[in-house]
Amino acid sequence: MRRRRRVISASGKLDSTLKMRFRTEIFKERISLESGEKQQLLESEGDTFKNPKKESRFCCSIMTPILVWIAIFGVLSTTLLRSAIPIYLNVADEKFLEIKKCPACFGVQLCPAFLTGDIVPETWSRYKATQLLNQRNVYFATFHDKHVVLKKLGHNSRLEQLDRHILEQSVGLLRSPIEQLSVSTAVRPYTHQNVWLDRVKDLEGNDSTLVHRLRTFDPTSHDLRSNALEGSANLFRGSEMFICPSQRKLNYIENEFVKNNVGLYRLTCLYNLMTLLLLNSEPLIFQSFPANKGWPFPVYYGACGRVIVEEYVGPNLAQWLPDASLNERINAALQMLTIADQFTNGTAGFRLYVTDLSLYNIAVGLDGILKIVDGENIVVVDLEKIENDRPNNFDVPYASDNAGCEHLPSDPHCVSYSEQDMCNRLYNDHNYFAVCQELFSSLDSFGLMNGLPDYILERFPLILKYQSDCYSSSTPGTREKAAKNLISIYGEILSTI
Repeated sequence: MRRRRRVISASGKLDSTLKMRFRTEIFKERISLESGEKQQLLESEGDTFKNPKKESRFCCSIMTPILVWIAIFGVLSTTLLRSAIPIYLNVADEKFLEIKKCPACFGVQLCPAFLTGDIVPETWSRYKATQLLNQRNVYFATFHDKHVVLKKLGHNSRLEQLDRHILEQSVGLLRSPIEQLSVSTAVRPYTHQNVWLDRVKDLEGNDSTLVHRLRTFDPTSHDLRSNALEGSANLFRGSEMFICPSQRKLNYIENEFVKNNVGLYRLTCLYNLMTLLLLNSEPLIFQSFPANKGWPFPVYYGACGRVIVEEYVGPNLAQWLPDASLNERINAALQMLTIADQFTNGTAGFRLYVTDLSLYNIAVGLDGILKIVDGENIVVVDLEKIENDRPNNFDVPYASDNAGCEHLPSDPHCVSYSEQDMCNRLYNDHNYFAVCQELFSSLDSFGLMNGLPDYILERFPLILKYQSDCYSSSTPGTREKAAKNLISIYGEILSTI
């Protein structure tokens, strides 16, 4: 068979030319025995004439432009994607600030800072995707090298409910279909129906100046001049500022708000004020009881559209307590009891009640100072109105009993309160109870019920009794007395350590 035939040259070696020819023929014979598809495969495998270097150069010559085009496509697609779907949050964007909804907004004094880039998002707030995950609408940023918090004061659904309420209440006043109204237009007649002219004293003490003022009103009452659906309008309750209504209280809040918006037309201030009264009174609390006058709140810097800017204080107590030392925990407890005392004493005949006190709503600064960072759930009571109206039992002290929470044993943080007793009593120990519930409940988050060292217990044998009385006593006056005793003891402990 030709397959076994060997040709030897004179030198005893197979001639290279014959070798190449015969090997080709041998493989062609082998290939002829196979089917057509397999034949092509074998022929390609048996071809000994292929040059590996040429094959490699040929592959490289093909792959190089492909890789270049892939790289170009990747760069272009990334650029286009960024332009179509921004990666970073632009806090100067109209969609974020919602300036077009003004004057149904929170103010405009910080708009230049936003639009000129003085306010820059930081940490995870830099990314656009945070808007999809951030239901509370709270963002972190820097403002003139200070860490600040940006708030939209509500979930998106709550903001939509606000707009719907204003539009529905203004339909009849503007005599236009609701589909043709904008909230920026509707807030004007909505506010005007609750505005009156008041005479105020000028610099010489004469009642000669007329100014526009808001009058107290109930946002849940339906305006009969409107064609809105009564059901949806009556569901809107407004902010905590509507609890315990008082014209003197509203005037005080209004004056402080106007003072902090110098240069703005007064009626425009009232439109902004109305929007905040309906949505969230936190900015009104922080401006009426400011940090620079000793109140335990963050510094309020201002607003632009529907975004406010506040001081970033630090981690909340829930984050801070696990690593806090005994001295730090005692100092925090002392500050919380002092806050309860300050709110109860109040100022200018007004008392403050905090209705949602929790470890998550109190933050700790680098200097160890505590501040309440959520001002939405604070009720302001006009004590002069109570004295003048003299409702039943107005002068009988009230002791919080946490009624209703006994049905929620799975929630140790449950704190109940009575709006009626806040509005109608000259004395109510709710603030002391709310603070002592966080300090001395069975959770013992501060480690003061079961973690005090023996030397403190020996030196102050009544400390555990005072802590227990502050939390669980039902006798009027006992909580306040226990809290004041604890303030004195904690202060003495810290001064000797």
